[in-house]
Amino acid sequence: MFIDEWFDKEFYQQLPLGYHAQTNFAFGQFFWTQAYYPHENLELWRPVVDPNEPTKTIASNFRIVPAGKDAFKRTFPLHAPKLETNEEFLVIRAKRRPVLLIQQEAPLIAVDNRGYRGKIQRRRCLVAQIFGLADTKTKSPEFSPTFVDRVRKMEFPQFLFLPQKAGIFEVDSLLRLDELQSVFTPHLEPTQFALGASVTSILVEQWRFLVAGIGPSEYTELRELLLKS
Repeated sequence: MFIDEWFDKEFYQQLPLGYHAQTNFAFGQFFWTQAYYPHENLELWRPVVDPNEPTKTIASNFRIVPAGKDAFKRTFPLHAPKLETNEEFLVIRAKRRPVLLIQQEAPLIAVDNRGYRGKIQRRRCLVAQIFGLADTKTKSPEFSPTFVDRVRKMEFPQFLFLPQKAGIFEVDSLLRLDELQSVFTPHLEPTQFALGASVTSILVEQWRFLVAGIGPSEYTELRELLLKS
């Protein structure tokens, strides 16, 4: 028995009209957005300042350099594009991919912060990235069947198996709770689907177990049951 077989047709739910409104965004909802690849080798997109530009604060040319001891310790700030001396442009790759909402944007806090630089209200939410387990064009597996079956039995608390379903995923996929990213809320493109109510409850308990070892719970009981089957 696997988790997708356990929940079967209740694994996903189709959302009602109005689902696309940001006020209705909720844990367990699927979106599309641009997601970046965490870089292992830190590279900088360093500005090449025009020697003929007298202020040395405007740059139109850049070059990629490996991060050295002077990283985030630049001599001059830039005015255009804006870059402080303790800031750098990082070289990263990004891809448009499906994500699952973990934490919606926090409500607006009514605080008088006039005269201070800190921005209290940041339009951010937290999402978990979703990766296909097979090539979407050729359908060729990208992970061993043994590993995929172990994920389907809930062996790894950082992963959740997501079965293929028309309108959501072209292939079986993997939700990674160890690949969370902060996203500007308006950059989220909502789909018409979310996890089913029972799967959502399990994922809440799975998240609590992963980050704090909280249990026993419905998650740990189902996990134990599937691992023994």
